[in-house]
Amino acid sequence: MRYYEMIFILHPNIPEEELSVVTEKVTAVIDRNKGEVIKLDNWGKKRCAHTIKKCTKGYFFLLYFMATPTILQELDKTLRYNEKVLRYQTVIVEKDKIEALKKEKENQEQEVAEPLPAAEAAPAEE
Repeated sequence: MRYYEMIFILHPNIPEEELSVVTEKVTAVIDRNKGEVIKLDNWGKKRCAHTIKKCTKGYFFLLYFMATPTILQELDKTLRYNEKVLRYQTVIVEKDKIEALKKEKENQEQEVAEPLPAAEAAPAEE
């Protein structure tokens, strides 16, 4: 398996609810083909560097995942024929970058799981 980074841009006029539908389709393709989604970041609605299909803005997403090269063909079909997707690009990423992301994710989960320290007693007023 290889590690990949994918950036995809969705049409700016689609409702917020449909953003999750598209991202779920992408992650479902990876999961169905025994890949692993490591991190999915929603960068929000941003201005594009140039006009793409008559749009100057779009919803940007960054996805890190681990998969076999054959999954890329399925992802290509899923994204290419979806009218809500303006652009996408997938590149191979070094293993070190993915391991750093996994450690960061584990640290965030540990911080959430650990209970907050009890508040210290306030000094008595004189």
